[in-house]
Amino acid sequence: MKKLTIMFFVVFSINAMAQTLKDCSTCSTQTIQTDQIKDLSIDEIRILTNEIFARNGYVFENGRFQYYFEGKPWYKSKNDNKKVTFNNVEEQNIKLFQEKTKQLKSEQEELIKQLKQFKVLVIADNKAELKSKFNFFYENPKDDFESKYLKEVLKKIDFDDVNYYKNKGLHSLMTDNGFVKIVNELSIEGNNVTFSYNYMAMSEIIEDFNEFTDYHSESEFSYNWQFQFKNNKLKFIRLAIAG
Repeated sequence: MKKLTIMFFVVFSINAMAQTLKDCSTCSTQTIQTDQIKDLSIDEIRILTNEIFARNGYVFENGRFQYYFEGKPWYKSKNDNKKVTFNNVEEQNIKLFQEKTKQLKSEQEELIKQLKQFKVLVIADNKAELKSKFNFFYENPKDDFESKYLKEVLKKIDFDDVNYYKNKGLHSLMTDNGFVKIVNELSIEGNNVTFSYNYMAMSEIIEDFNEFTDYHSESEFSYNWQFQFKNNKLKFIRLAIAG
C-alpha cells in the first residue's frame, strides 16, 4: 500500500509539472519545463516573463502592463528598476521564455514565407510544385471556380500585415460592391491555417429581399482551403465548401 501511495504521488507530481503554466507564482522557486509552455503563444509567454519582473518590483514603461500588475495583490513597486534582481531559478526561467519566444517568432516568419511561396505557385498554375511542396491539389479540376476564388483570395491578402492575438492570426478583407459582401481571409489558429472566400451577405445598402434587387440568400456560399503547419512545413488538408 505504501508503494502504491508513493507511485501515485510521483505520477501526480509529473502530471502537475506537465500542466500548462497559468501564472508565475512559482517561477522564483521552480524551474519551468518546456512542456509547461509548449502550447502558449508569444503574448502569453510575454505576460509570464513580465510577471517575473513584476514580482520583483519592476516598474513598466508600458502603461497597460503597469496597470495590469498594479491590480495584483502581491505587486509592490521598488520605484527603481536598478534595484530589481533575480535569483538563479528566475534567470533560468526567463531564459527559457526568451528561447521559446524566439522559436515562435521564427515559426511565424517561416509560415509567412511558405504562404508567399504557395501564392506564387497558385498564380502561376504550377500544379506539380504545389503537389510536391504543399501536397496541394484542386479537388475538382473541372471546377474553374475553385482556382478562380483561391487566386482572388491570395491576391487580396497582404501577408506582411498578418497580426496575432495569442494563438490566432488574421488578415481579412471585406468588400461590399453594392450587391454582395465578399470576405477574402487568411486565418491562423495554432497549427491550423485557412484561406477563405466567403460570398456572404447582401450589400448594406439593400434594405430587404424585395422587388428592387435580384439578390437571393440562396446564392450565398464559402470556399475554405484548410492547411496545417507542423514541424515548419505547410501542408494542404482539405477544401470545405458550404452553401
